[in-house]
Amino acid sequence: MQPRLEIEFLRDDPAKIWVKACNESFAGETEQYINAQVLEKLAEQLSSFPQSNSDEVTFKVGDVGSPNGHCEFKFHCFDSAGHTAVLVSLSNDCASIAKFTVQFEALSLDVFISAIKLALKSGSGVSDLIGIKPYTQNV
Repeated sequence: MQPRLEIEFLRDDPAKIWVKACNESFAGETEQYINAQVLEKLAEQLSSFPQSNSDEVTFKVGDVGSPNGHCEFKFHCFDSAGHTAVLVSLSNDCASIAKFTVQFEALSLDVFISAIKLALKSGSGVSDLIGIKPYTQNV
């Protein structure tokens, strides 16, 4: 499996996102109703990410343990070299939760942000954050 985070957006009444994500070992998906401004805020915050190795951007919809599921992302740097990853937590109900990390590079993040902005402008679209295989620390 190619590591990735995919958000499909549809501006309807109410707006909705479908989220699919996977790394080499785990996968999960969920469907959530959102306020489109929440997605706009995510794109805005990610546009300047990371400003430092301690920088984090968090996106959360729903609550863990909710019968309607949840979606939570925490974008962060995982080492002093500034390598980036997103911690993904997804569920469709209170019984099943997927929680894992997807590492990614700056170019993929730029494409992801542009796709979110385009989806918001056009009223629908799919935004893909293409991940990479985890770095090894064999020095």
